[in-house]
Amino acid sequence: MRWLWLQKTEPNKPWAFLPVQVHQTVKSFFSVAVITQVGNGTNTLFWTDRWMHGQSLDWNVAHLFGTISNRARKRSVHEAMTEMRWISDIRGALTVDVLAEYLVLWDLLSDVVLQPEIEDTHIWQFSASGRYSAKSAYEAMFIGGIQFRPWERIWKSWAPGKCKFFMWQSHMIGAGQPID
Repeated sequence: MRWLWLQKTEPNKPWAFLPVQVHQTVKSFFSVAVITQVGNGTNTLFWTDRWMHGQSLDWNVAHLFGTISNRARKRSVHEAMTEMRWISDIRGALTVDVLAEYLVLWDLLSDVVLQPEIEDTHIWQFSASGRYSAKSAYEAMFIGGIQFRPWERIWKSWAPGKCKFFMWQSHMIGAGQPID
């Protein structure tokens, strides 16, 4: 997750271009966790980043997004908005749904004005500061999870590790919790 954050927020660093292997679940979580305020649009993906009213275009105009090639999905906001290049990304059959979404997107983009002197700002949704931290990511991953309250009595006891694990496992089975 940290590598994704650093690639997004520090794209000019030498290591930002390294191909980082990231699990799809982590990529999905990251895409939900980051909202972008567009300045010059050079470091924001037009189709997949959450920059248009806090949402990504792949969700707002899903039918239209289905006509976009994988290569074009990597286009930045700046590239897409320059000479309206996003229009040439559209391929294939133009169904009624695709045409309706095209018109919606045209209207949404008519209000967008890029500011060449201002960098894009990426905001991490799970911290008050808007900056990524491993702690905030970890806590967000477990929102809605079940917490085991008596953990301190088990893990902070003076018992050997294998005994602590046995006590924890016995408690989880007694509580009806699945054990992985």
